[in-house]
Amino acid sequence: MTTPVRLAIVGCGAAAGGCHIPALPPLKGEVRLTALIDRDPAQARAALALYRELGGADADDVVIATDPAQAADAFDAAVVVVPHTRHARTVEGLLDAGKHVLLEKPMTTSAEDARRLAAHAAEPGSPVLAMAHPRRLFPAYAWVKRLIDAGDLGEIVRVDWSEGHPYAWEPVSWSMFDRRLAGGGVLTDTGSHVFDTLLWWLGPRVEVVHHQDNALGGVETDSRVHLRFGEVDVHGDFSRLRDLGITCTVTGTRATVTIGTDFPAGECLLTTADGEELHRGDVEAVAPAQDEWEALFTEQLANFAAATRGSATVHSGAEDGARVVELIQECYEGPARERTPQPWTTRGTGGGPTLDGRTVAVTGAGGFIGGRLVERLILDSQAEVRPVVRGFGRVARLSVLPQEQLDFRRADLMDTAALRAAFEGCDTVVHAAFGSSGDEAGRWAASVDGTARVLAAARAAGVRRVVHLSTVDVYDPAVSGDLTEESPARPADPADREYEQQKLAAEQLVLDAHGPDLETVVLQPGVVYGPWGGQWTITQLRRPGSDFAALPSGDGGGVCNAVHVDDLVDAVLLAVDVPAAAGERFLVGHDEELRWGTFFDAIRALRGPAEQTAGRPAEPVPDWELELYRSRARARYDKAHRLLGFRARTSFAEGVAATGRWAAWAGEIAEAGA
Repeated sequence: MTTPVRLAIVGCGAAAGGCHIPALPPLKGEVRLTALIDRDPAQARAALALYRELGGADADDVVIATDPAQAADAFDAAVVVVPHTRHARTVEGLLDAGKHVLLEKPMTTSAEDARRLAAHAAEPGSPVLAMAHPRRLFPAYAWVKRLIDAGDLGEIVRVDWSEGHPYAWEPVSWSMFDRRLAGGGVLTDTGSHVFDTLLWWLGPRVEVVHHQDNALGGVETDSRVHLRFGEVDVHGDFSRLRDLGITCTVTGTRATVTIGTDFPAGECLLTTADGEELHRGDVEAVAPAQDEWEALFTEQLANFAAATRGSATVHSGAEDGARVVELIQECYEGPARERTPQPWTTRGTGGGPTLDGRTVAVTGAGGFIGGRLVERLILDSQAEVRPVVRGFGRVARLSVLPQEQLDFRRADLMDTAALRAAFEGCDTVVHAAFGSSGDEAGRWAASVDGTARVLAAARAAGVRRVVHLSTVDVYDPAVSGDLTEESPARPADPADREYEQQKLAAEQLVLDAHGPDLETVVLQPGVVYGPWGGQWTITQLRRPGSDFAALPSGDGGGVCNAVHVDDLVDAVLLAVDVPAAAGERFLVGHDEELRWGTFFDAIRALRGPAEQTAGRPAEPVPDWELELYRSRARARYDKAHRLLGFRARTSFAEGVAATGRWAAWAGEIAEAGA
């Protein structure tokens, strides 16, 4: 009778909960979970609760520990899922203690460490060191491996791999985006899988021809590589922000195969060089490949357990892991690396406040305006910046930034205690968050009750100033002609709890909170557009082509009080710094008069002629929206000029051009000449 392998999981974050713990219950009798180890005992306890919920055996006997040494007598083998930069030290300690290790990718964050671990694992009598490279168990990947090995594709001449989508995995901490813990970004994360697959398919002889990424001192969100495996050119494009699709095409002299690179792969295609279709559709899972997600990790653990008993060879070993790390390091540090141009991020202010000695918290840092504010604070000022977010999954964009000034905090707008802890030690809070999702009641609670809690937390934390982002929509829509801070407010309507009323109520709370113990400033932008913009950028670029027949054009329509996001950020930085701003509210925008027809003509131009009538059939543009585009109210910015010293510097033509460059990169519009 087989004695179950006593297993510890070291690192109990999202990967442990999403992959390894669900794999354990089917292995009853082969593998027994005996320890859960994490620096944060709460994470270990949460992992244990999940294990118990999934029906894991002997849950009451599982040891909770903060360090492997504390539970050394409780396990014989470990799955290691700690932050990347801790892999080498953690695994070395476990191997020295005689523990077998199944290690999450990447093996390490330096080739030197990887080679040292591989040498350790190669010593006679050493414990097993296996790599968690589960894509080798994807049916489509194994199919391509069989096609290559059998010669069915002929001589391989080229591989094209594209894998990118907005980051969707919700990590339990910022560690995946912190260079000090992750080592790298999408190339370390996605590239580890891709490089292992390519080495498995094509062999170890490889050189880096070119590598481009967008890291600015943090970790990259986008990476483009050109590798050469012998005579085979490999082109890869990876992203945590852009939707690049998930495909790999392997071109040979006899046939070409295309697969989806996610799990499951979906439709796969095999065609001959003459265009004859040999296969289209799903691919059969030939053992050890698996066609169920949980089964991938169950098979991986079962194989690892068998290897510890000497009855199997691991699917992926230490040498495989070391080769991946060496290739990644050559991309990052070799002569073929260059930085991706990203003027929408690096565009500077030219002489704005430096904010030396200030610590600024930003709520809504995962959004359009809050995210751009964080970028500018880091790149253009000397302030310490504390992005305050509800979760880390939406802020991958900010991971490229230099991280010495960054201190991420997690806090929900409805949690005053968490907000106060996030604001402790801050000089200023910029409140950019509002209720943008969920039902009406939830949006109202986030926008209005959340603002009240931000103000209470800021006062309790000793914050000097709160800068609140409001909107021009707090004014009466019946106003025509000049619109100033003295214009009548939108009538309050207790029965209406949508955006405009949310902003009206929240702004009043902020103005009422101003006093000797807390300064408040309110900024009221109009139509904010620019890279990463939601309502007035991405939504307009994606709207049905049939809408544009009803939207203004040329000199048509009313006044569009628009402001480029960088100009709004200029105003925020001044509102943080200028003493005279305390207790005031300011309309913020560009002095040029812009018609809605001009605005939508710019959108039409970005979309391109082919998109003017393209798109899904849609409902007619609603009357309330068309009424907005007939408004004659022109915002005046005299007060911002006088007290803040603010003048918008980005003309609409310049702002649209800059937005277009971003939109082409992001895949929101076709690139010029494409």
